[in-house]
Amino acid sequence: MATLGQAVKLAAFSGSVGATGNIIAQYLVSRSERSDRSKSSISRYDPIQTLRFFVYSASFTQISYRWHAFLNKKFPIGTVIPSAKATLPATQGAAQRFGMALKRVAVDQTVFAPFATGAFVFGMGVLEGLDAPGLVERARVQYLEILVAGYALWPAAQLINFAYVPLLYRVPFASIVSLFWNTYLGWTSCQARLTESNSSRTLNSNCKQTCLPAE
Repeated sequence: MATLGQAVKLAAFSGSVGATGNIIAQYLVSRSERSDRSKSSISRYDPIQTLRFFVYSASFTQISYRWHAFLNKKFPIGTVIPSAKATLPATQGAAQRFGMALKRVAVDQTVFAPFATGAFVFGMGVLEGLDAPGLVERARVQYLEILVAGYALWPAAQLINFAYVPLLYRVPFASIVSLFWNTYLGWTSCQARLTESNSSRTLNSNCKQTCLPAE
């Protein structure tokens, strides 16, 4: 298991990756919005949202690490990396390692992926201050989209992670892949917030038109 110092470093690293992905996502979203040319990409930047991504990513690191430790125990793989502590003899064949890695990926994607997706959607919603109806609506809009998109990336990435990366470095490896993934998550989060904001403005406009007396 990771020491306290290692856990802090892993959390800081993962938090930084999450924050960086959000910064990139905000920039891409602001660049894609050409309707409001009066605001630059910098003026539209939301540092609080980046902080939310840092806090969530750093907080989720230990859950992710313990999950990887569980998989490492239940589905041990002999490693070909000298610096790693092998749980099986180093003579374990490539086919055996690959087969065990496939089992890990199958369990990871059927059990942990749906949980991690839900944790992100609801966790970020809570950090944004959404109420219960808002969280339900956010989940309705984002959950399946993120889960399906994740299945296009993570099975292959985790197959490499499980088969060839030592336990201590699996979270950092996943975090590097997560730089691209968090950019996508940041983009979907920004889009969801924009949609909610536009819906709110439309609702308020309709309310004014309905409630204000005719002149």
